[in-house]
Amino acid sequence: MKYSEMKIQEREYRRCTRCVMDTTDSKITFDENGICDHCRNFDKNIKPYWNPKENRFDELEKIAERIRKEGRGRDYDCILGLSGGADSSYLAHIAVEVMHLRPLVLVVDTGWNLNVAVENIERIVKGLHLDMYTEVVNWKEMADLQLSFFKASISSCDQPQDHAIFAALYNYAAKHRIKYVLTGSNSATEFIRPPVEWIYMNDVVMLKDIHRKFGKIPLKTYPLCGMLKYRILYRYFYGMRRVFPLDYVVYDKEQAMELLHDKYGWMKYENKHYENVFTRFFEG
Repeated sequence: MKYSEMKIQEREYRRCTRCVMDTTDSKITFDENGICDHCRNFDKNIKPYWNPKENRFDELEKIAERIRKEGRGRDYDCILGLSGGADSSYLAHIAVEVMHLRPLVLVVDTGWNLNVAVENIERIVKGLHLDMYTEVVNWKEMADLQLSFFKASISSCDQPQDHAIFAALYNYAAKHRIKYVLTGSNSATEFIRPPVEWIYMNDVVMLKDIHRKFGKIPLKTYPLCGMLKYRILYRYFYGMRRVFPLDYVVYDKEQAMELLHDKYGWMKYENKHYENVFTRFFEG
């Protein structure tokens, strides 16, 4: 038995009196009413600034105006990552049709995408008349790193893919001096943090350590972007800013998918992240 598993088993089992989170999250804490820190974080940092039933177009337009102004004279005023899923596809729609921006679409090919994802990406890009850049991750490096994570037996086996996608996006934006990165992350579907064991995405030290112990192929071209680079270098020296447009509109996912289908021919997946062979297996 691993030490981390022993620590979890030794802890008295508790579940939040308000939500389903429990002590299988090793870092969870509860207040005197038995409410967990996930819920308290939502109450303090998200709920006061977010209304899921209200379109905040005035605020969104101010953000868009600033992006358009700073992007004058450039080929693109912002960049967004497109996976072909509902969140990123609807983000592209909002960016162009509502915010009237000129985004460059960046697609990261990790080798796992199903045809439905590729087709959805094409439909959105063509429907919105956008330019697209595709970064193809070296498949041998990708597969070797993915296998290393399985051998390490940690819960976050999808980190190699997640990290490559976000690292490629931020690195490209920084290299080409694109200041604004639009993200489909949103409070409507993702407002509470996952268990602490899942949030390894930007832990490059851990990624390299796992690969050093279990990998066989050098990571010569695999995209890397650690917290120091992302949170300090890119933000304070390059001036990079992340923007969350879906938090400023009423984001009803079913209605959004219906719009995407009717307007662009976008096809719905069986489940969230099922556009990808690995995530369909890992999350399913």
